[in-house]
Amino acid sequence: MKTQVALRLEDSIVESAKREAERQNRSLANFVESALAEILIAGSSNMPVLSILDSDDFDGAVAVDDQGNIDEVETARFQHLLDVARNERD
Repeated sequence: MKTQVALRLEDSIVESAKREAERQNRSLANFVESALAEILIAGSSNMPVLSILDSDDFDGAVAVDDQGNIDEVETARFQHLLDVARNERD
């Protein structure tokens, strides 16, 4: 469900956001929502981090917690999502 929100923002910020949204071929609302989601997800302390890989092959990729330890549950969930994605491509 979407909620409509009214905000007061500096004109220069709105204009910059509009230009960037247009550059990305997105609506301003979608651009702002995505930017907020990215900030909120990145700021969440319990979100796992995926190892960065050098290729398109995700075998061996792991999720780690904030302390750098492998998160087995998140790793398994990620591997499952990869399996689903691979099956849909085939």
